[in-house]
Amino acid sequence: MIALHTIELFISIITFFIAYLVVATLSNIFRAWVAHKMGDDTGIDLGFLTLNPVHHIDPIGLFCLFFFYFGWGRMVPINPLYITGPYRGLKLTVAYLSDAFVHLVLSTIGIIALFVIFDVNIVMVVRYMVLTYNVSHLPIANMYPTVSSFALSLGFIVFAFVYLNVVLGVLSFIINVSNYLLVMLSDYHDNVARYAHYITFGLPIVLMLFFSHLFRLFSVNVIAYIGFCIASLCGIA
Repeated sequence: MIALHTIELFISIITFFIAYLVVATLSNIFRAWVAHKMGDDTGIDLGFLTLNPVHHIDPIGLFCLFFFYFGWGRMVPINPLYITGPYRGLKLTVAYLSDAFVHLVLSTIGIIALFVIFDVNIVMVVRYMVLTYNVSHLPIANMYPTVSSFALSLGFIVFAFVYLNVVLGVLSFIINVSNYLLVMLSDYHDNVARYAHYITFGLPIVLMLFFSHLFRLFSVNVIAYIGFCIASLCGIA
């Protein structure tokens, strides 16, 4: 017989994989589109405007997703040399921080969806699951026994969607602010920009290997803060 734990693990992996595909696809499309508006067509030329989720999968990010419930998609490259003209600094800022912005928006939408499916207390269930590494649909089912199986499954997918958006939003903000600063410094020191590659590909791995717990703690507190702010604005907190 298949153990209950194995079934839970399989459901969790499938759930996070579905959320991962949606998050990676939407954020990459938005980043490529914003970069295009700022003057850089690199992302569009590489096909990042496609709705095909396979194109947005990063193999290492997908590997980490299956083992750590945290993974990233392919990074849409930005060539700062194509972003020129008046307000270049502002354009670069918009381009580099576009995915952090869209992750924030998507996570906010996801939290609102969780409130609609459940209630404001779902934020505490999310906090429990993330901090205890008990990533399963069972804590939600135990908290809301009257909710239908379909709503529970949908809610678990939305939870994964929110969590990945918050984690990737924080991570992309750190990476892109670092890359933006390197681009600005490269105007004065030509050799600085070459370090951007190491930040983009090395920082996620370093955070996962050495700061996973702190990263989870910070991310779940961001989720709770956004959730309670939404609840207060809606008058349900």
